[in-house]
Amino acid sequence: MVELIVVHVPKTAGATFQFILNQVYGGEHIYYDYLEGSRPKVYQPAEIPSEFRVIHGHFPISKYDNFFPDAKRIIWLRHPVHLLVSLYFYWLHLPLVNNNHTIVGKIQTSRMGIDEFADQPEVRNILYRHTCGKKLSDFYFVGLQEFFQEDLSELKIMLGWANFRNSYENLNPNPKYHEDIQKVFADQKLIDKLVENNQQDLALYEEALILRANRRKEPILRQPLMAEWNRYQYQLRQFTQLLKQTNFNVEKTGEASMKEWKKTFLFKKQEFYYNRIRFNNPTERAVEIPIAFNFLAGLQKPANVLEVGNVLSHYENHLSETLGITSRRIVDKLEVEVGVDNEDLMDLPSDKKYDAIVSISTVGQIGQKGNASGGYGDQEENRDLEAPLKAIAKIYDLLAPDGKALITVPFGKLIDGEWYIQFSKEYLYLLGKKYGIPKEAVSVNCLKLIDRETTDRGFNVLWEELDALELSYVEYGSPFSQANAIAVIELSKLSSDFHLKLNVEPSPLLYNMPYETRTEFEQNKALLQQTQSELAEFQLQLQLSQSEVEQSQALQHQTQSELEQSKLQLHQTQSELEQSKLQLHQTQSELEQSQAIQYLIQSELEQSKAIQYQTQSELEQSQSLLYQTQSELEQSQSLLYQTQSELEQSQSLLYQTQSELEQSQSLLYQIQSELEPSQSLLYQTQSELEQSQAIQQQTQNELEQSQLQLHQTQSELEQSQLQLHQTQNELEQSKLQLHQTQNELEQSKLQLHQTQSELEQSQAIQHQTQSELEQSQAIQHQTQIELEQSQALQHKTQSELAQFQLELRQTQSELAQSHLQLHQTQSEVERLKFLQARVRETEVKSQMQYKDLLWEGWYAYCKGDRAGMANFLKESLKCTPFSTTETVLDWLENFARFSSEKGDILDTNTLVNSAEWKELMRRSINGKTGLTIH
Repeated sequence: MVELIVVHVPKTAGATFQFILNQVYGGEHIYYDYLEGSRPKVYQPAEIPSEFRVIHGHFPISKYDNFFPDAKRIIWLRHPVHLLVSLYFYWLHLPLVNNNHTIVGKIQTSRMGIDEFADQPEVRNILYRHTCGKKLSDFYFVGLQEFFQEDLSELKIMLGWANFRNSYENLNPNPKYHEDIQKVFADQKLIDKLVENNQQDLALYEEALILRANRRKEPILRQPLMAEWNRYQYQLRQFTQLLKQTNFNVEKTGEASMKEWKKTFLFKKQEFYYNRIRFNNPTERAVEIPIAFNFLAGLQKPANVLEVGNVLSHYENHLSETLGITSRRIVDKLEVEVGVDNEDLMDLPSDKKYDAIVSISTVGQIGQKGNASGGYGDQEENRDLEAPLKAIAKIYDLLAPDGKALITVPFGKLIDGEWYIQFSKEYLYLLGKKYGIPKEAVSVNCLKLIDRETTDRGFNVLWEELDALELSYVEYGSPFSQANAIAVIELSKLSSDFHLKLNVEPSPLLYNMPYETRTEFEQNKALLQQTQSELAEFQLQLQLSQSEVEQSQALQHQTQSELEQSKLQLHQTQSELEQSKLQLHQTQSELEQSQAIQYLIQSELEQSKAIQYQTQSELEQSQSLLYQTQSELEQSQSLLYQTQSELEQSQSLLYQTQSELEQSQSLLYQIQSELEPSQSLLYQTQSELEQSQAIQQQTQNELEQSQLQLHQTQSELEQSQLQLHQTQNELEQSKLQLHQTQNELEQSKLQLHQTQSELEQSQAIQHQTQSELEQSQAIQHQTQIELEQSQALQHKTQSELAQFQLELRQTQSELAQSHLQLHQTQSEVERLKFLQARVRETEVKSQMQYKDLLWEGWYAYCKGDRAGMANFLKESLKCTPFSTTETVLDWLENFARFSSEKGDILDTNTLVNSAEWKELMRRSINGKTGLTIH
């Protein structure tokens, strides 16, 4: 039943994903829906057999719309511009296609440039044509090539996959690829054309970035930045690997140069043609294949021949049939092909002898792990570093008397490459010392790769025969890929008296780390140190940022509370100012009433003046009577003195009223002066709130002082109102007294005729009183104007307070945005920590996995689950850094240490005598070695 339908868009990591699917589901359960001719059998969607669990290939997703509704749809995408550039150079350097009607043929034969390539309809909007316009949300999973490792880990969790190797990369075969793409991206006109021609793909890619951000709950703006960074890292890694394969002259005295390249090489003083058939390894196969065919062609006919590892069949043709060298038995443990026996070399019966045995680059991989691509190695769980020597001993044992064997292995510095062993002179010495092969039965000749040149048609190589001592420094994979030197081992069976010895202890040899692993280890070590220093800086910055955020939050909360209090106080002040305004209006009305009363008094005084003039005329008429009424005048004089005192009292009252009005005016000026600093304090509060908490506290104190002053102002205004009421009462009393005085003047009309001079003085006093009243009225008008100005200032203050409140809210929102940005920065730092943790080398990961499994095994043992303990320990064998014996001892030591840390004592006897432990020991010690494939 089909579970997955995977759309493989070209150059989007589809080949790497296919390699992973092979590990998870097995190649026999995957239907590859690619071009016809690339599949063993083509099925229509309705005809696909039920044993296929995965469909993978170049096809539009709509092809299977009406089929397999429960299958999960998966697609990998890539930035359209980078996809097309990579696709062009990939097709340009593929093996020659003799079909000018296809776009690949046009690129290769007519040398179509990338500018013309960008206009071809076949390559426009490739992503959109594969998705058929569907929404990306309709897919079960959409991965991005720029985030391949991260998205692959996420998909693994979603589908519940077991562990797999994911180091395979489908590199562009062009050694100048990095230089070529730099030229392309420097051509802005070309890039603009690619963007213009692929608008649908760009929209689709943007949708994929948003979908990924939402799926991972990450910022959307962060996605294109991280994609560009990952794209740069990928190109740098690809360029580093291709750099190792570029034209490279090893400058050593006496060595050849590529300028001297020719079609033949010398081996044992015999001239051979280089092999030019490219099957899988164009380097050492160039010399191994002709040497091997020469060996087989020189055998006496008929001969019983065995080939270990299916290699030569990939290079055979009609000439080899003419030479009669195809009649042989081929054993290969894993490779399934017609005419190949899938048997382990080490399991072949010793009583079956062969006249000749040939093995090309195979025995060095027997008993080792599989490589990253799964194409090499023996896939053994428990490695045996001397398994290649045991395989050679087994080949010698299988030879008939006088039989011959030819074996090729990588040679130079002794290297443990995990999936292979590179032989050294010391390693070969063990064939006679430990495994009993006579010294005279072994002949070793060595070839070294001097130079290699990449051409449009393939590779040109230069190999030279050298002594083994001269090759002690040669490393596998450096400076060229694959083997840089090989040893051709020839065995001659001297007699049948040979006893195969395989159960021997390993020798304490120093195995070197592979060049690529060592280089990667050193780079990762340097990168780890740099990452650790950067991580320490990030942690320090994070701590500082967190402390600043906490302080900012505390300040923000405190400021907010203080601002709320200030706002409340300002509202209270506003209400109090409105009450004061009302009281001032009331005072104004009262003053207007007092002014009306003063006008009334003035009119009465004018009437009194008219009466006085009339009295003056009467006094002139009664002058003659003056002398008669002198005595009466003296009495009237005393009354006049009394009236004068009363007028003086009235004048003092008026002066008192004037002073009280002046006090009211000063109080109003004081209110205005107090409101002006309050306004400046409000502006100062706004700036100080943005600067620091301390200034805000000072602002609060000043506002409290302002509030206290306003309260004082209110009380003073109340006092002023009371005084105005008293003044009104006094004015009313004065009016009553004036009325009484008028009555008395009418009664003493005759007497006043006699005292005209004294009355004129009284008239002058009255005129002075009138002027003073007019001055008081002017003062009252000025007071009213000042009160109106104070009211305008209060309104202005209120509007400024509202504006300040708005700016305060904006400041608060900006602080919230800063807090959010800080959280985003913290998540970015955590993300960088996660990315930096992924650069750890494979050995560290393996050791951590080994320690985790070991602890799980001990924990299962403590719980009484001995079967679980055995399973965990068995899994730890896959990632142990030690030999089998050292691993078992390490188990016991760690079990004892874990128990001691817990406060218990490990019962070793009970543990080692348990059935589960014994079974585990039996499986660990009796593990079999095996054979690898090419």
